[in-house]
Amino acid sequence: MRKIFAGLLVVAVIGCAVYGLIPRVRLEQENNNVSIVADFREISTLAKNSGITVDEAIAILMRNGITGLMVSELTGDNVYRGIGQAEMRTMKDPERGTEGTIISITPYSEHKDLLNKWLRMRFALSEDKTGPVFLTIPLNMLRNSGMIPDIDGLEAAKRAGLHVFYRPAPSPGHLSDRAALLLREVHAAYPVSVFTPAGEFVSGYPDVSKLAGVSRELGIPVAMVEFSRQVGEPQLNAQVSPLLIPLHSVTNEEMTSRRISRKALRERMLRAALERSVRLLLLRTAPPNTSDFKFYDFAEEVRLLAEELKAHGFVLSWPEPVFAHRNLHTNMFASWAMSAVLAFCAWRFLVRMGMKSGVRTEILFAAGSIVLAVCALKVSVIARFAGAFTAPLIAVEASLLAMDTGRVRRVIPAFLFAVLGGLALASFFSVDRYMLRLSTFSGVRLTLVLPPVLVLIHDLKRRIHPESLIEFLNRPPLWGELVMIGVILAGVVVMIIRSGNTAVISSFESGLRDRLEQLLIARPRTKEVFMGYPALVLLCWLVGRGMMANYREILRVCVAMGFSSVINSFCHFHTPLWVILLREFNGLWTGLIVGVILVALVKFVLLPFLRLIRPVIS
Repeated sequence: MRKIFAGLLVVAVIGCAVYGLIPRVRLEQENNNVSIVADFREISTLAKNSGITVDEAIAILMRNGITGLMVSELTGDNVYRGIGQAEMRTMKDPERGTEGTIISITPYSEHKDLLNKWLRMRFALSEDKTGPVFLTIPLNMLRNSGMIPDIDGLEAAKRAGLHVFYRPAPSPGHLSDRAALLLREVHAAYPVSVFTPAGEFVSGYPDVSKLAGVSRELGIPVAMVEFSRQVGEPQLNAQVSPLLIPLHSVTNEEMTSRRISRKALRERMLRAALERSVRLLLLRTAPPNTSDFKFYDFAEEVRLLAEELKAHGFVLSWPEPVFAHRNLHTNMFASWAMSAVLAFCAWRFLVRMGMKSGVRTEILFAAGSIVLAVCALKVSVIARFAGAFTAPLIAVEASLLAMDTGRVRRVIPAFLFAVLGGLALASFFSVDRYMLRLSTFSGVRLTLVLPPVLVLIHDLKRRIHPESLIEFLNRPPLWGELVMIGVILAGVVVMIIRSGNTAVISSFESGLRDRLEQLLIARPRTKEVFMGYPALVLLCWLVGRGMMANYREILRVCVAMGFSSVINSFCHFHTPLWVILLREFNGLWTGLIVGVILVALVKFVLLPFLRLIRPVIS
């Protein structure tokens, strides 16, 4: 009867989780428009160096696949260096005797009246007057401040019929509302389809409500720049949500410091679209000091990236904010699926730790899952805590399930259980604020730390490790055990440090990841391929031969770390589900192959070597 009940429970959880995921799957299937965007000023420089006009260069790039143009508001530094249709210089006020800055529109400009209006609007001066603008601000304090929109880029985009990705520059502190006012004016005259502020701070921070208000009023989406550290960006994104379109870009500084090749740059763009649902790809040219990079090289890169995107099923068209006209809400089915998994995993762990279980206990946990589902659906704090503990408990149960009998084939039901738990978790959190990364899942760090700790406590309590915790503490530690503890702690620390998208990895690992992505489409996670599954295979081999009983615990902890990584993949709610499932399947079979190789090395290399040196060291 218990087996029948467990089977019915699994079927019910699968059904509820799948039902809860249907809206997300539909959205992922429909959200396939991707746009390649280029920087107008970079194109302008390359076109000039290649002896063609900007319009000719843009026409070539459009044929190759770009659908948008990034146009930035010119800063004081841009204008001072002669970029755009304005001039500025230092000048003393003859009446006051103070030093300031004079800004004027170049006399040959075809848009002199409009630019003069925008310039005066930018600095809250009378728009009825004409002529130069004198500011009582030193020129060096205006270098990073916005002056006027880059009308050359706006006109080029308008002539070509391209969408404009506009970047308002920061305002001087006392004029924080000017960027929003000017954005409204630019949008009225030119095809601004999306914007995001430039600079280290969002203009007006900490009050970003004016820019957010223009976005909501005019329906201009904000481009969410991936991994941005701009101060004020989270507040702006939160206020304009759901008018958000994710954007991926790599700066010239990053390309230079990390030595990112042009091929690797294209692969990063493709992965951003494929694995993280990014729909705006800002493809930059080579850094300015790269003298051998020509316009036609860049045009070829655009063509190659466009072909790669189309080969993966994307449509080269301007994207829309996916949640602007649809909202994904957690329903009762998804809430119960997660709550049932949490209750089941908690019950199983307590039983493993020695709790007596009967029909009453099982009914109590089943009823608790229903109560928790209702509470999680109504109270956000309870939902966050439930999710934070569900993820690590799934990893614990999957790990112990895989290691129960010491046979490798147990990895299959353990893997399927981890996938089921991951889908239940994803069904609950597949809503706009998590899929857009406006809210952070609370269980990521906990999933990295808690499973190894709980597995270790379980093993000491159940005497899977030859000694109990009291016996272990009452005797002097062995050198091997100290090394084992050090390796475990180091592994946990490394996992925590490396978690997240901005973690620093070695060039060797980066190259290995790229090769795996090329071969397998969805790259398996390193912790699974080179830690979790190989440790499980080696552990089963050692258990079957009764070897190294005192030192198996490190392998058991590594298995827990591997399953923690499996669950964390499902917590990347912005990643398409099919990519997650393919990644985990690839991680399973490649990890088992690595495990077999590891066992072969231990059997045919390490053990013979130890037998050889034992007489020497004894």
